[in-house]
Amino acid sequence: MSFESLLNQKCVIYHMKKESKSLGYGITSDSFFYSEEPDEADIPCHFNVSDTGTLGQTEDANEYTVAGKLNLPYGTDVRVNDKIIDLGSGITYYAEIPRNIRDHHIIVQVQRKGKVNGAM
Repeated sequence: MSFESLLNQKCVIYHMKKESKSLGYGITSDSFFYSEEPDEADIPCHFNVSDTGTLGQTEDANEYTVAGKLNLPYGTDVRVNDKIIDLGSGITYYAEIPRNIRDHHIIVQVQRKGKVNGAM
């Protein structure tokens, strides 16, 4: 089985961008955002994400965290805090530190967080 046959899914990658605004009096404010258009589109990949996650209590709701690994072809431009969307499911993940595996492929730890609001 070749590595290319493992990459059975597709994703898009958005790089985090920084914008600085002047508030006057020599004070600047930085804001971070993702652009409307993906920076890397239609990338072959494989999400290895478990169905179980951790659940924690916050002040207003329960918060879940699901983590997993993402396999990408070598040379894919992926960075820390990139937003990665699985095109098959539409689920959004955020990248941790990408690891280059012997100039063969890239593995990235990804996670998604969200609030669980249950109305009874």
